[in-house]
Amino acid sequence: MALKLLKEESGLSPMLREFRNIIGNHDIKSVAFVGSVGVCQPFAELFGYAVRDKENYFIPDGNLNNVKKLVIKDVGMQMEDFGNLDKVDAVVLFGGLAMPKYGVEVEKIKDLINKLSPKKVIGICFMSIFQKAGWDKEIDFDYLMDGLIKINLYAKD
Repeated sequence: MALKLLKEESGLSPMLREFRNIIGNHDIKSVAFVGSVGVCQPFAELFGYAVRDKENYFIPDGNLNNVKKLVIKDVGMQMEDFGNLDKVDAVVLFGGLAMPKYGVEVEKIKDLINKLSPKKVIGICFMSIFQKAGWDKEIDFDYLMDGLIKINLYAKD
């Protein structure tokens, strides 16, 4: 089923707010963020902090043998080793998974989604990476957030 555009806003704050709304409006108690090691990990901590009242996990590269639990510590959201994870209410896929440099096979992620049987599958990416990689046709996203990064660099003369 094709996704339809619901909103268009600028900035990271609206992404976090909309994400929090999606999670809050669907009786979701546990969230598994799935992303590439290094690149997506900070985003899992950031988006996890936005829904810190939920059980949050990070699955690096879709590897269920290396699940981390996101917990609040003295300096914010951090990750701890965690045992087996067999079900969550929401799976959040980060675009780094689909990037050729860090990419993970889409079939591996589809298998992961089937194993975790979430109520919702949410994609969060920048620069339309899921669309460019064709994942929007392979993964049955309930929501897909696509951000655009614009950079302005200033320096002294």
